[in-house]
Amino acid sequence: MTDPNFKITTSRLTISYLDPANPLHCSFLVSLWSTPEFLSMLDGRPNTITTPAAAKALIENRFLAEHARNGYGTYLISLSDSNTPIGTVSLLRVPSLLAPDIGFALLSEHMRKGYAVEAAQALISYADRELGTTAVFGFCDERNQASMATMRKLGMKWEGTRKLKAFVDKDTAVWSRGMDDVGDWGL
Repeated sequence: MTDPNFKITTSRLTISYLDPANPLHCSFLVSLWSTPEFLSMLDGRPNTITTPAAAKALIENRFLAEHARNGYGTYLISLSDSNTPIGTVSLLRVPSLLAPDIGFALLSEHMRKGYAVEAAQALISYADRELGTTAVFGFCDERNQASMATMRKLGMKWEGTRKLKAFVDKDTAVWSRGMDDVGDWGL
């Protein structure tokens, strides 16, 4: 995250770094992590991002470290025409996995408009072109039909449901892209 001007643009979206010094970014993360959809992903675990200070610490201590370690991580999605933050898109490297995981989260009112597909596709293309990251996983709850549909629209290959060590042995829908055979890719 050394370039404060880094941006990936699409026809409707701007993808940029989350800035811990920007109060708007910190407040936005609190709102995003408080949506019913995000809370359902926590499976009853407490939401720790309930204040702007907690969001700032998350960006400083986790998101910046991910970018420094891997060259990619979690990004802010904003509407290009208004610069309004609407979600996050991420490419995360779970240590036990041999390819990063594409992820996305949107404010409730911006779901089902194609933004997750648009942002994820742009990030995957950027990572392929600029970082040489050609293989990615996609993980989600099999009951989350919106995420399952997004994975299909991204051209991901359905690999089935597996208990994953990286997700505390929880049944997880597994998708892949750019891999001949998931086999033993650290799952």
